Amino acid sequence: MESHEQLLSRWCELSHHRNKPFIKDGIIDIHRWEHAPRKVLLLLKEAYGEEDATEGYDLRKVIRDEWNGPKYKIWWTAAYWCYAIHHSKSTFSKFPSDDEAYALASESLLSSATINVKKSNGKSISDSDEITQHAMRDGDLIRLQIELINPEIVICGNTWGAVQHLWPDAVPTYDLVWKHDSRYFIDFWHPANQFPNALNYYALGCLLQNGGYSKFCERG
Repeated sequence: MESHEQLLSRWCELSHHRNKPFIKDGIIDIHRWEHAPRKVLLLLKEAYGEEDATEGYDLRKVIRDEWNGPKYKIWWTAAYWCYAIHHSKSTFSKFPSDDEAYALASESLLSSATINVKKSNGKSISDSDEITQHAMRDGDLIRLQIELINPEIVICGNTWGAVQHLWPDAVPTYDLVWKHDSRYFIDFWHPANQFPNALNYYALGCLLQNGGYSKFCERG
């Protein structure tokens, strides 16, 4: 099977990405990923840099090496979501509220994966039609990238509507929760939303527990 890095190299050379800032993504830290209690992937819209940027960057390295974990509200929100999945078993883990839990949340993000539907020329404010166009144009590659990463659960940050066609035989297990083979997809808010962190956290917990994933967690 094609390796993940080969896939990204081929992807950035497509005509609609060539000579544009291309943002590499995927598993943030492979060593942590291999030892993570559960495999979580965040499927987001697009990454962006400076408005006048002419070169892309590696989002994985930025989160892992430059930031050493979450930075800005968007990534702390994402970290809390990953923490919820990593640390919940028969009951849903409480929202992190002390330094030890914050450190575990940071580690949970570093132990996860994140990819974007639109991988080049990212903007700070996404155009839904544009994201959908990229999901159609690059759909086969997006699906292959997820298969190569092989997560157990995919949190779709306001992207499920754009990519749902890639898994036409996915079945709903609860409102906003879909299952394809053994993989769960959560149709959820984007982590840049401005809702309170606890609301984000427990809303995700409700979907996980009622959508069937909590039964999987009981085995962890």
